[in-house]
Amino acid sequence: MNAAGQDGRCPNEELAVGWALRALEPDDEHALRAHLPGCPLCRETVRSTEQVTALLGGSVPQEDPPARLRQKVLGAAAGTPQEAYEPLPFRLGSSLAEAPAGPAEITQRPQSRRTAQLAAAAVILVLAVAVGALGWQVSRLGGQQQAQTQLLTVLSDPAMHRTVLRETDGQEAAVLLSSPTSAAVMPLGLHANNASDQTYVVWGMSTGTPIALSSFDVNGAAAQLLAWNTAAAQHQKFAISLEPGRALPAKPTDVIASGEVTS
Repeated sequence: MNAAGQDGRCPNEELAVGWALRALEPDDEHALRAHLPGCPLCRETVRSTEQVTALLGGSVPQEDPPARLRQKVLGAAAGTPQEAYEPLPFRLGSSLAEAPAGPAEITQRPQSRRTAQLAAAAVILVLAVAVGALGWQVSRLGGQQQAQTQLLTVLSDPAMHRTVLRETDGQEAAVLLSSPTSAAVMPLGLHANNASDQTYVVWGMSTGTPIALSSFDVNGAAAQLLAWNTAAAQHQKFAISLEPGRALPAKPTDVIASGEVTS
């Protein structure tokens, strides 16, 4: 089965996430390479996953590893057989008219091994980001790694939705990543708020009446986890406002950006 199901999602989106994380077995990678040109849903999943992982990697201060460790890692990489990179026969951002008529068939395989591989890839990415953020301060590893693990959980969830929140002039202000039980926001054009007497609020806009869903602070480009629940996940339209005080207000003072779920 390759066509989108009744929920509008492709059953191969988990493979698309694995592709973006470079975590697929050769057979799965070959199958997805044939599937991607004809499946706009999986192409968008690859694109958004790569975008989010790039933002996640760039959202923490970069620290040079100790020279000894750097040499050890580079030496191990040099001794590991590398597969030649084979570019896709299309642009991930191409229009649907440029894509083939339909996706290639993918034979469904047991999920246990694939899930373990994706989990391992997520752990590797989490550790890479955590190391950069910590500056090799081992005493702080636990809390930072836990936060990054939670972010990767949101990212790798097959039910994850992506919403680009734009200002009135079309500029991207943030990206909201949400699943039925968890969510995170990636600030793009949001200014840092005063965390002592201001807060950013995420609003659900699907009912016609704004509903305050969660709040967060911006102190850089780092992704922020949100308090989330299944009721919040029901919304398809969202907005962000900057509010005085630290409590969730009854209505937004001034909406900064808004958008609809795109994937």
